[in-house]
Amino acid sequence: WEQALANANTLASGSAGLTDGSKAGDWRLPNVKELHSLIDFEHFDLALSNALGTGKWTSGDAFIGVQSASYWSSTTYSDNTTFAWRVGLYGGVVGADYKPSRYFVWPVRAGQ
Repeated sequence: WEQALANANTLASGSAGLTDGSKAGDWRLPNVKELHSLIDFEHFDLALSNALGTGKWTSGDAFIGVQSASYWSSTTYSDNTTFAWRVGLYGGVVGADYKPSRYFVWPVRAGQ
């Protein structure tokens, strides 16, 4: 989780295939509410809708490289600060897990 935060915060144009002119500090991990807002419970095994909201997401439709797995949020679990919230894109489940666990990251950029 700590590495996920650091990687998102240092993401910049020229790294990870980005050619958007961004600089370190433009990107961050979304909080749990932001990440969970992507979920469309009408779909399963990638609980995401397409960009138009008319069907299930397919690769390249608004996002690329999305995995049917869990993604870290930036939100620490308040009952136990050694845990953080994650969102599973397989079925939209939100849960907390031990911060040293390994999950995917979905960086977001303000105003984009």
